[in-house]
Amino acid sequence: MKTHGAVAAGHDITAQAAARVLDEGGNAFDAVIAAMWAACVAEPVLASLGGGGFVMARPAGAPPRLYDFFVETPLTKRSRENLEFESRLATFAGGVTQEFHGGYGSAATPGVVAGLFKVHDDLAKLPMAQLAEPAITAARDGVKLDGFQRYVMGIVEPLLAFSTESRKVFGKAGKTGEDSFQLLDEGTVHRQPDLAESIEYLVRSGADGFYHGDLGQALIGACKEYGGYLRAQDLADYRVLLRDPLLVSGRKGRFVLNAPPASGGVLVGFGLKLARDMALGSFGSERHLEAVSRIIHATGLVRGAHGASSAILADELCERYRLMIGERPLSQQGTTHISVVDQDGNLAAATISNGSSSGRIVPQTGIMMNNMLGEADLAPDGFHNWPCGVRMTSMMTPALYLGDDGASVALGSGGSNRIRSTMLQVLLNIDAFDMTLHGAVCAPRMHVEDDLLSVEPGFDQALLNRLSLENQHRWEDEDMFFGGVHAAKVSADGKTFSAVGDTRRNGHQMIG
Repeated sequence: MKTHGAVAAGHDITAQAAARVLDEGGNAFDAVIAAMWAACVAEPVLASLGGGGFVMARPAGAPPRLYDFFVETPLTKRSRENLEFESRLATFAGGVTQEFHGGYGSAATPGVVAGLFKVHDDLAKLPMAQLAEPAITAARDGVKLDGFQRYVMGIVEPLLAFSTESRKVFGKAGKTGEDSFQLLDEGTVHRQPDLAESIEYLVRSGADGFYHGDLGQALIGACKEYGGYLRAQDLADYRVLLRDPLLVSGRKGRFVLNAPPASGGVLVGFGLKLARDMALGSFGSERHLEAVSRIIHATGLVRGAHGASSAILADELCERYRLMIGERPLSQQGTTHISVVDQDGNLAAATISNGSSSGRIVPQTGIMMNNMLGEADLAPDGFHNWPCGVRMTSMMTPALYLGDDGASVALGSGGSNRIRSTMLQVLLNIDAFDMTLHGAVCAPRMHVEDDLLSVEPGFDQALLNRLSLENQHRWEDEDMFFGGVHAAKVSADGKTFSAVGDTRRNGHQMIG
């Protein structure tokens, strides 16, 4: 039986949608479109038609290109008194809490629908109706709620309880009042008939149905009534942006990374440039642990000093931080990803996000809006202080690795601020430590934030004790805190495929 390609994603339904399309004769771009539709159904907290994202695409025989359909700040502001923007506390493992904000006033202009249709117009082979069909079926017939998705829902339960519409979609029947709300149980078949109808409408109407048609009008009407920023002009003016990706040389290949104004790609590229000319030792050695922890620390420092500017990749700046790290003897959060490769050499890496969700579902559409304007990570100057009409920055880093041996990898990760450290380490595992795809994704990880080193189990405890970063949090188990890299690989001759879905984020892989 002929193999057509490989896919890795964050849910079995998502991966199946892509694999089915490959089997039906679609290319990697058809498959990634089908998977994005399906993710909005099967991974409803992490992905939504009301969110934003990116697709890194490498058509066979052509240069890579980045499709930027991330969210955009509104064109105008409204008075705070009339704004629906309310604080909610999300609770993570171990009882750690983080403040988010919900309501229509937290929603930026969404880009997922525009991105789906732009990638389809440019690169796909099959009709959109065929690509959306698995998602429509899943929304109408229902998806069995698995443990990971139920866990994610539990984290943001206060946001899912925010509105009547959201409580009806995510709550038990008869338990959808504000005081009696109870989330669906694991194992429940989660049906979303309104979302199925919205996808069917978009298949008929195209992106115009969202940005100029009935769905857009419903969104604008709800924002006007309840206190959101978005107006008709915000939707009408939205455009998918095509960007040249960042290209960074490694030891045995090239890294293709997300470009500014997204910050993730340039920070990962910065770390990779630092690592390229440093002695890293063997994986898990003291040299490796010290060097990589310091590199991750440096990406945080340079982010604070220089933002998302591509100037970060200048040789002089990299050298300054490399010297700061030194070669001296050692003495011491809502995102999902899909990767697809095919037999013709097409590569697609898609990362999409809905923030932590606004708690507002556009009435009778099933579409949950993002809360990107209410995410502290995306509001460095404070809430409501953003400039109008600009693409927001993001840590999302869909990427490609083009090996000197002709093999190619599509990969990316969820994980909020930890995406930069996650992607840096997995790419180094492939390029510098010559790991298999499975080994690169499954190897233990670390993350540095300020002066705290967080470490997964699997490293030598005695070596960790000797690191210069003494403030450490040693996790007992691998965790979604450290991202979730879903990666797919094709050999130089296009005949051998592999894929790995990261178990930290419910990863699934299929060779189809």
